[in-house]
Amino acid sequence: MLAAGAPAAHAGMDEEEWSVSYVERNLLPDERVLYRTRLHWILFLKPVALAVLGLALTVGLAQVPEPRWLWYVGGAVLAAGLVWTLVHYVELMTSEFAVTTTRLIFKVGLIARYTTELLLSKVESIGVTQGLVGRILNFGNLTVIGTGGTREAFRRVRDPIGFRNHVQQASAGTGQAGGGDR
Repeated sequence: MLAAGAPAAHAGMDEEEWSVSYVERNLLPDERVLYRTRLHWILFLKPVALAVLGLALTVGLAQVPEPRWLWYVGGAVLAAGLVWTLVHYVELMTSEFAVTTTRLIFKVGLIARYTTELLLSKVESIGVTQGLVGRILNFGNLTVIGTGGTREAFRRVRDPIGFRNHVQQASAGTGQAGGGDR
């Protein structure tokens, strides 16, 4: 809560407005969100593996008496894995993929933000690519093709089949795509 007379933490928005998602802040009048998803947690797999490797190297190389600085190699690998994990955490927390009653809204990023908004009437096709692991863990790649050849591809999206199904339902005009936030 802001103190009386205190400036807003973010230009033009009070605290409550800032906590609302990008999608919610950019809805048109009478538009509502039918379905929403994010990137999948699988994007942490490689960074966490690198951090674990770095930890193992740090512990293992700390046992080597000479040269003493050798254990820093493990520490550097550990630090790189932790930084990489943090970068992916920010990417995960700032990604939004939504189907509304009139549009598809894609937003990824915090500092370098990438957004795309595509009217449902301009969507020609949605492709979903899932390997075996993706099918088991429910993630995959989405490729949205709009009229005029507009092509948007997003990797490691959580529940891509559900997203595609909600787009198809909304495009068909049913508007009955339940689900909401996932």
